[in-house]
Amino acid sequence: MELFTSYIKGFDNPEHRERLEEIYAWMANTFPQLEPVLKWNTPMFTDHGTFIIGIDAAKHHMSFAPEAVTMTRFADDIKEAGYSATKGLFRIKWNQPVDYELLKRMIEFNIEDKAGHEGFWR
Repeated sequence: MELFTSYIKGFDNPEHRERLEEIYAWMANTFPQLEPVLKWNTPMFTDHGTFIIGIDAAKHHMSFAPEAVTMTRFADDIKEAGYSATKGLFRIKWNQPVDYELLKRMIEFNIEDKAGHEGFWR
């Protein structure tokens, strides 16, 4: 994920940098068809020019933003995983495990749901 290298280097904590690298590598390996982009200083992944998910980081957590439609559809799963959430994103604390199966289902839903979508956002 060369595109995100400077973004990742912006974090002082080496464990946080390592986690981000791991997640971005998982994304690239699991969804090689998605294009990594950096918009508004946020790492994102797109499919045919439409937004699929943004994965950002802060001091105490990582934020995963798949858009409100996906958040609503997976709200119970997000809660069950123990993640805090808002209308448009959920947060995984640095000391929490990433539920990659949940993340995969959410991304697959967005790819399928937005297959014919032409704009960036829903």
